[in-house]
Amino acid sequence: MSEALYRKYRPHNFDEIVGQEQVKQILKSAIANGDIAHAYIFYGPRGTGKTTTARILAKAINCAAENLAERPCGTCDSCKAIDSSSHMDVIEIDAASYRGIDEVRKIRDAASYRPTMGHYKVYIVDEFHMLTREAFNALLKTLEEPPEHILFILATTNLEKVPETVLSRCQIFTFKPFNLAQIIEYLKRILTSEGKEFDEEGLRLIALAANGGMRDAVNLLQRVLVFSGKAIENDVRNVLGILPSDVVEKYISALLSTDFNQLMEISKEMSTLGYGHEALLDQAIEMVKNKVFSNALDVKTAASLVKLLWEISRELRFSDDKRRAFETLNIVKTDEFRILQEKAPKNSVQILYKGRDVDKPKDSMTILQKEQPRAEESEDKLAGFLETLFSKNHILSWTLLKLSRMSLQEFSKGKRLIVSFSHDNSLAEAIMRERFEAISDLVKSELGVDLELATQEIKASKKSSDALAKLPPEQQAYMKRIMSLFDSVEVEVEEEENGQED
Repeated sequence: MSEALYRKYRPHNFDEIVGQEQVKQILKSAIANGDIAHAYIFYGPRGTGKTTTARILAKAINCAAENLAERPCGTCDSCKAIDSSSHMDVIEIDAASYRGIDEVRKIRDAASYRPTMGHYKVYIVDEFHMLTREAFNALLKTLEEPPEHILFILATTNLEKVPETVLSRCQIFTFKPFNLAQIIEYLKRILTSEGKEFDEEGLRLIALAANGGMRDAVNLLQRVLVFSGKAIENDVRNVLGILPSDVVEKYISALLSTDFNQLMEISKEMSTLGYGHEALLDQAIEMVKNKVFSNALDVKTAASLVKLLWEISRELRFSDDKRRAFETLNIVKTDEFRILQEKAPKNSVQILYKGRDVDKPKDSMTILQKEQPRAEESEDKLAGFLETLFSKNHILSWTLLKLSRMSLQEFSKGKRLIVSFSHDNSLAEAIMRERFEAISDLVKSELGVDLELATQEIKASKKSSDALAKLPPEQQAYMKRIMSLFDSVEVEVEEEENGQED
């Protein structure tokens, strides 16, 4: 039986490890300075090098090389024994299988004995978050005060399941997922060594499918090589079940245009070609995200579309008849999406398609955005104007405008701020009329436009517009006094404790 590629090309020293620079630098410095901790936690997603780094660290501290900076040398008896998994003082334990208190007690008892082959006895515990509560408690004392010849390296993918009492007794290192460039470079190194043909797009597809895991990427590569002996795009797509981009593009276009006939044709094509419907949904989500990044699709439409795709994908997992469920869910969810799009503002992004006829493939789409004035821009401008009035202590003007309905409108002679009042605010309208000239000057100086009271409101409230004049004389004097106070008062604005504003 041939050796798996991920084992054959596993790194043997710190320099061969891809990425994880912060982990390598700290560990190499600790070894060079002889400052080794008694317990480490290696935390990160699967396939990011936790166990590999643990073995290299075990080799380095047991290496026979005199120069600390050269450890691990890879040539001494200790290094060779660890590479072949025959070192008596390096013990690897799978906590998923040996998770009880009895197994931990055996480790605790064996830790009292000194190493026989090297300087340290090293316990590498994989997935140690799987230990039981009692096992964690039994390990605490040994972790806190271990013998000087003991080193624990605990690897986990779920740090949140580890008790705080254990975390506080260990040095924690976080292993990051690999990016596409790192995975592709490592795969190139393997393929070059194996003398296999490859292309960039094929390796990129493998790297994407690996989701940041190097071991997964190498395993996927081996599947492709077993299939065809080379890692080129077509072979990778066939082996990994990755659909052609034009099929995914047609699917997204059909969703956005609510073309049910096209959706049914795509589902039929999927079944004919032998592709999984889940793969189509996953690739569609990724394509929508890429379109947002490249400004080919507006964010609001993309968010609605991703939500639709995710809901279909989630429901599809629990169905035995994938095709029927896929088609039904697409009809139901796409119709909901159509209703949402119809309710969207008229000045929002409009989506146009090439090939709208049913008998023509919708293999491309163009996103066009009309250059229309946005209501949000006017609202932001008016909000900023009101904040300026308040900050400059024009409290009466600020109050009256807050009570009104304001809108910026374009006329042949320029923009104007149109202000209107409801019948419930007739008193505010009366005060606005009395102070119109002063407020108009403020609007002109601060906002740069003319102020105008809406004529329809004036006519509608003609009989009751002079609300101030209808007040009794003593109340008229009182209101005028209040208005004069508003003109001269200086206000200091303080935020409420809850951070809300009126």
